[in-house]
Formats: sequence, structure tokens, C-alpha cells
Amino acid sequence: MKLLSILLLSYNNLDRVYGTLDSIFRQDYPCLELVLADDASADYAAAQPRVAAYIEAHRGPALGRVRWVSHPENVGTVRNMNDAIRASEGEYLFSLSPEDELAHESVLTHLVETLEETGRGICFGRMRGVTPEGRTVDHLLSCESDYDLLKSYTVEQTRNRLFSRNFLPAPAKIMTRRLLEENGLYPESIRLIEDYPYWLTLTKNGVPFAYLDEVVLCYRLSGISSTGHYSEAFMEDMFKIYDEFIFPYDRRFGPLQGVYNLLKRHGLQFYMAKARWPRLSPGKRLLLRVRYLPFFCYTSLLDRRVARKNRKDRKSRA
Repeated sequence: MKLLSILLLSYNNLDRVYGTLDSIFRQDYPCLELVLADDASADYAAAQPRVAAYIEAHRGPALGRVRWVSHPENVGTVRNMNDAIRASEGEYLFSLSPEDELAHESVLTHLVETLEETGRGICFGRMRGVTPEGRTVDHLLSCESDYDLLKSYTVEQTRNRLFSRNFLPAPAKIMTRRLLEENGLYPESIRLIEDYPYWLTLTKNGVPFAYLDEVVLCYRLSGISSTGHYSEAFMEDMFKIYDEFIFPYDRRFGPLQGVYNLLKRHGLQFYMAKARWPRLSPGKRLLLRVRYLPFFCYTSLLDRRVARKNRKDRKSRA
């Protein structure tokens, strides 16, 4: 049985990792290692011994080596992820964040089986959102919900779709080490967003994706990308991603491509304005509402559409 490495990345939230660890210990995949990589958390020195003791007290026979990686200074998500990968030894790699939990005991087994059956180097499952109040959310604005459609896409179609937006559920993916050896690690020109530029790199290299139409992760809806409350640092990464990985390659609109790129840049500026919103004056907010009115209307429409889907699902389950 091939070794599977679970990469558990933390930043000022290591003390919220216990439910995540329990979901790992319940897995029926028989050959695991755990790499915990912390990005200079303020409470790391106090939290790490408690977490280490919990692991030793509750780990099962499937979990072999446990490795700790810590940074004395904050290096960002991408570098932290790459350092966790370098510290791992598994043929398969699955990453997690504190508070997120594997959905059932056979998640990792099913993901590995899908990789083996399809011969692909990367597979995406589904993730189910969990609000701070404990309510589940099946339809997430950032994720495509039609997996039959995704399975039918060619690599080029996937790449063209990614040029529009990142629709793939990164927390619910598994990868092979061979994929990383052939295509490199996550690009460290980006600090916080590891997934989006990497999907663009993979599709540029002609790599096909596999999909498992099954909920594999309960995803805590508290992070910036899950709630839509983006930080300025996050948006600075997005500008870099478009300038480095999208605008030089996107040719979907032919002679009108420049117009599309301009509109897309205005959309990015809209999200940057929202990131700065709490510290803007009332007058500045009013000016931005007028300037970006179409974007406010469009994003509000998308939010309502997803909310309707989730209300319909809850009623059907009741």
C-alpha cells in the first residue's frame, strides 16, 4: 500500500486542530504520515506540545511518521505548503487546515482509488461548507456543482474556464508526488493563493484532472476566500495571478480580448475596494458604490442564486 501524506497547515489556529485530527485518525486508509507545518503562529510554542501529546495519545496503527515544520517568521501559505511537501515522503498528498474535517472514514481510500482508476495525477472531490453556527452549506459560490460537466471537459476547456475564475475546490483535492515532480511545486511568486496559479500551470502543461462526485471534506466557512471578505494581501495576489498566469495566455475573445481584460481588471479593483471597505470614509464608500454599481449588482445576484439553491436543498432534506 502506497504511503499517503496528510499536510496540515496552520497559522494562528493550531489550537483548533483537534477535530481535524480526529477525522484523520478515523480514516480506513492503512498507510499514512502526518506533516504539520506552521507559519510562525503567535501561540505555536504553547500549542505545539499539547497537539503533539494529543496525537500520540489518539493515533492509530495506520499513522506512521509525524513530522513538524515551523517557520520563525511568516512566509505565507504558498511557501508553507511547499515546505510541508518537501518534508513529506508519501506518494499521495492531501492537505488540510485546522477546523476542516474529512467527511467520513473512507475519504482518503476513495480518493486514492479514483486516482488509480483514472490514471490521473490530481483528483477533486466535493466539499460541504460548515458555518460558524454549525449549519451545512452544500452549494458554495466558489465551486462548480456539476461534476458530470467537469468530467466531460478537455484540458483546454478546463483551462478556458479557469481563465474566468477559480471554480475548483482546492481543500478537497488529492495529488500524486509524481505530478509535483513533473510540474514543479506551487509558484512562490504568489504568497497566499497556492491553488489557482497551480491549476493554470497544470492545464498549460496539458494535465487532465479527475473528479470524485462525493463530499470528502467539511469545510469551515470562516476564511477570507470562503466568505468572500477578501483581504488586501489576498487581492494583491489575485492581481499578480492575472498578470502572470492569465492575461498573457487568455485568447478566448480574439480581437476583443483587450476589452475583456480591462473589464476583468475593473472587477479585481472592485474586490480590492471591498477589501479596503472597513477603513474607508462614508463619502468614499458612496463614490465606490456608484463607480462599481454593476459589480455590486452582479455579485449580489450570484449570492442570492446560491442562497436559493441551499434553501431548496435544506427544504428537500427536511
